[in-house]
Amino acid sequence: MKQIAHAIAVHDLTAQSEFISESKDIRRTLKGEEEFLIQVWDQNRLSFSSLSSIEFPRQGPGGIQTVIFDNEEWRYYGLKTHGSWLIQIAQPIPMRHTVIWEIYFEQLVPTLIQLPILAGLIWFVIGFGFGPLKRISFSIEQRSAKFLQKLPEKNVPKEVFTLVKALNGLLDRLSVALESQRHFTADAAHELRTPLTVVRLELDILKQADSREERDQSIEKLYKAVDRSTRLVHQLLEMTRLEPEQIQEVPKPTTLKQLVETVIDEIAPLADKKSITLYLTNFENVSIEGRFHALSTMIGNLLSNAVEYTQEGGRIEISARSETARVIFKIADNGPGIPENERARIFDRFYRILDPAQSGVPGSGLGLSIVKSIVDAHGAIIHVSEGLDGRGAGFEIHFPKSPAI
Repeated sequence: MKQIAHAIAVHDLTAQSEFISESKDIRRTLKGEEEFLIQVWDQNRLSFSSLSSIEFPRQGPGGIQTVIFDNEEWRYYGLKTHGSWLIQIAQPIPMRHTVIWEIYFEQLVPTLIQLPILAGLIWFVIGFGFGPLKRISFSIEQRSAKFLQKLPEKNVPKEVFTLVKALNGLLDRLSVALESQRHFTADAAHELRTPLTVVRLELDILKQADSREERDQSIEKLYKAVDRSTRLVHQLLEMTRLEPEQIQEVPKPTTLKQLVETVIDEIAPLADKKSITLYLTNFENVSIEGRFHALSTMIGNLLSNAVEYTQEGGRIEISARSETARVIFKIADNGPGIPENERARIFDRFYRILDPAQSGVPGSGLGLSIVKSIVDAHGAIIHVSEGLDGRGAGFEIHFPKSPAI
């Protein structure tokens, strides 16, 4: 009602023919407006009425109000314009209700009809769009420790292709880790079975021994088998403790010379027993960022191997120097050395060189594997070369000056 009154107010109300035409056009633009009674009053004289048969009286301005006319409630709106003109819009309330219900039915019913169709379309589009995600989710649920096959990448939407590729990379790493763990468990069981079998056999021999000499030999072999088992168990525990996720020690600046001297104090009795001389040659005062215990284990394993495999009266040299972007640490001996065709495998777990000259040296094949794990954890690189005097073995470790540990 307000819209119609204000729309009429902008016209020249003195031009009756033009006004009548314009008012009809205006009334056709909104639903129900053809049912409005539109009156234009010039003071107390009715100048125009859209329904001349209805003698609705002049009410005057005052906004929207409800009045009684011809025993019926009417709603009307009066707008005072320039001059003496009054625009009056009126409509019976029952007719208004009828129009409102027509609007409801014209707007609500189509909406109610469209809602199920729209819901079905949304369900179909979402189901179709999320179908690949459901298939990927189902594929992931099928994966287990025994089944780590890659997820299918064919026909995967580009929005989730990167995710599928990352998951496949994770599955690859898990597969390698689990396979490595299985090999490690199998090898550990195999290595432990040998000394335990020896213990069982020697106990049987000891039980049946008739002479003191036989008993002493069996007891000596038992000691060796127990020592081997103890050494193997100790190194297995050391490997587990040195796994990256198990390392608790915080890296800090470590002086190599102080570290080496500490390890030498522990190794010296073994070296003295074989008259092996340990030298610190060209050893600069250098530091690296590392974990003290892990580095002690690494140097201890390298020196122990050098003492074990070097003949009596041999020599071991330890050196350290600083270069532009790295610190080079080296341990070299003049023992039997490592054949060149064996050097690629000496860091494998439980691998031992099949050399008759070294077959009598006790060991589990884990020492150098532990060394390699510690070297990798410190972002370093280890090289194997010849040792002293054109013979023996040399282990050279390149530490970065600012390792990402």
